Amino acid sequence: MIRFLLGLTSHPRLLAELLAASLLINLLGLAGTIFVMLVLGRYVPYGVTATLVTLSLGMVVALAAEFGLRLARQRLAAEALEQDAAKRAEAGFAAVLNVKAAIFDRLPTGRRAEILRAVEMVDRTHTAANLTSLLDVPFAAITVLALLLISPALGTIALAFLSLSAVLTLAGEAWHRKRGALAQGGERQLRGLGDDANAVDTIRVFNAGPWLARRWQQARRELFGHGDDSASVQSVVSAASSLLTGAQTVAIIAYGAVLCVDGSLTTAQLIGANILAGRAMAPFLRLAQLAEPMARAAAALKLLAEAAQLPREQLNGNALTGFQGGLELQDVAFAHPGAVAPLAEHVTLSLPAGGALVVIGPSGSGKTVFARMLLALADPLRGRILVDGLELRQISHEWWRRQVCYVPQQPEFLEGSVADNLRLGRDLDDDTIYRAVAEAGLKPWLDTTSSGLLTMIEQGGRSLPPGLRHRLALARAFAGGGRLCLFDDPSSGLDVEARQFLYETLRRLSAEGRTMIICSNDPAIARGASLLLDLGTKPVPRLAAKPHPSEADHA
Repeated sequence: MIRFLLGLTSHPRLLAELLAASLLINLLGLAGTIFVMLVLGRYVPYGVTATLVTLSLGMVVALAAEFGLRLARQRLAAEALEQDAAKRAEAGFAAVLNVKAAIFDRLPTGRRAEILRAVEMVDRTHTAANLTSLLDVPFAAITVLALLLISPALGTIALAFLSLSAVLTLAGEAWHRKRGALAQGGERQLRGLGDDANAVDTIRVFNAGPWLARRWQQARRELFGHGDDSASVQSVVSAASSLLTGAQTVAIIAYGAVLCVDGSLTTAQLIGANILAGRAMAPFLRLAQLAEPMARAAAALKLLAEAAQLPREQLNGNALTGFQGGLELQDVAFAHPGAVAPLAEHVTLSLPAGGALVVIGPSGSGKTVFARMLLALADPLRGRILVDGLELRQISHEWWRRQVCYVPQQPEFLEGSVADNLRLGRDLDDDTIYRAVAEAGLKPWLDTTSSGLLTMIEQGGRSLPPGLRHRLALARAFAGGGRLCLFDDPSSGLDVEARQFLYETLRRLSAEGRTMIICSNDPAIARGASLLLDLGTKPVPRLAAKPHPSEADHA
């Protein structure tokens, strides 16, 4: 709750206006009590109609002013929170999108989704209504002060009950914060098991369904156990707050009655004191109801703060005026993300512009890690990677990736149309898009669809046949027009027709003078290499130079 209010300090003008509005609202809130006391103390004993009319008109004016101020305060609160919410949402999404790839690879899928949900969790709690409720809490002092002026003894009783209510609320929030961390762990585990349920073939072939179901039920029971505990504590806090309110009323009325009998307090003052005590307690009752959501919001803010500290991608750096296509590795060692033992070390090679490097090796030897390292998605353990003589660490990663025509082993696509996935925010005209579609052999399929380039791609393209998914990945790569072509196991899973099209595509790209780097064990592709890097040779891969073959050798 404190962090919620401290966030307003970044908007000093709005904060000052909110505090001023809250002060006036709470001062006007005293009008109702004053009205009751004056009616009982002046009109009832004497029955002067003019007095009642005057008091009633004054009360109507006070109510209208309070209503207007509440609306204005609500708008001010919404304005202050809207700015923070926009920044928080942008920062949360940026934390997922811009985190360094090597770190991102080690983040569980559920954790990434949790970061984005944290933004939504805070937004649901940090609302204008909740903010104004919190702002009313310190101004309850005005009501208590008015009560002390009426009767110091009754004011002291009210202060004691308010203190108990505040302690109860803070204790409840602390408990919710502690249990909330456990519940988040349970939710993370449950989401992980939900992701496991997508491995349908593995579950059925190995009859793992009952085992997975038992784990699911156990995690679910633990999670709902935490939820039941939170609900129970929230119920106890709410019930205790109501009990304190009732007990306060009994104490005020009982002791006030004694004061009335002694003649030190009038009946009108007693009734007014009781109203003021209830009004002072009201913000604390609302505070007790906010204990659980505020604790969840605090945990979400902590998660967002941790995400903001994750290492980010290098967005700044040098950019060459023109990339010729030369690439050089000097004593490079690399490993799987997070691993210490290298997959390969002392890799030194020089690939001139227009050259062709084929990287071979058994599964798990590091071909994909090698490709990701060249894209600056994975960092080498040591050594230097030079691009046209400039070290990759000094280059803007955004600029560098625009120079690469990349086709991954398992292409993934974003929710959107074919055209959206080919452009991906790049400023590409229609001619460039149509040319990429034609070069990738994607046009015959698009001609069979009713929407053409507006055909939607869903579920990351996983429902598309492998050959079609591969051609779509080719079109996306060609649309960028990079001088360096990087293909990771491009012929895997392709039928004969698609494989032949791939070979023809590689011949064409090589003939255009593009630098080719292909991670593949396909012998037909290996025959087209001018350099062959064998990652299956450990710890130092074998590098062999080959004479560039004729185009017929590719077929």
